Amino acid sequence: VPLTAVPQRTALSHAFGGLAAGLVGTAKYYLWFSEGPENLTTFRMVAIILEILLGFLTFTGSLMAAGKLQEVKWIPQRPVTYPLQNLTNFGLLVLAVGLGIGVVLQPAAPWAPVAFAGIIGLALMFGVLLIIPIGGADMPTVIAILNSYAGLAAVAMGFVLDNKLLIIAGALDGSSGLILAIIMCKAMNRSF
Repeated sequence: VPLTAVPQRTALSHAFGGLAAGLVGTAKYYLWFSEGPENLTTFRMVAIILEILLGFLTFTGSLMAAGKLQEVKWIPQRPVTYPLQNLTNFGLLVLAVGLGIGVVLQPAAPWAPVAFAGIIGLALMFGVLLIIPIGGADMPTVIAILNSYAGLAAVAMGFVLDNKLLIIAGALDGSSGLILAIIMCKAMNRSF
């Protein structure tokens, strides 16, 4: 990979890390759902919902960031905006969180698997809509924050899989990505 293409390559790594976390969370939920409600504890469900929200958001957001940097024809480098964009994004996030709360409170309800799939769809859509209004020049900072999201998804995955190494490594990745994003914003004279 040429040195100038390292940010795109990094974004692709984050995309697949987020996808892996999201798929693991999805598989665990449907496995535990089929085995019975005693497996779907509140703690596990909170971890799974956070894992899929952050994982799938990171997946599509990172693909958009890589596409903007690579100058893919159908992803313009310039910011893509439309009326009521912030309200739409906020509404998608609130809807996903609301569905997540419903699934956490009643994980074994007959409608819960459908709501769970809805959360996945909303997270995938939110990842795209979160990144498109940001210009290509700010993508390295965006990639740093997406790195943080991927790390936090790994933390949640560690709790779901009961894997302490994933929890520690994800926490280090999440915190270092956040610190890097803040430093980059200050260096580029941008608001965080």
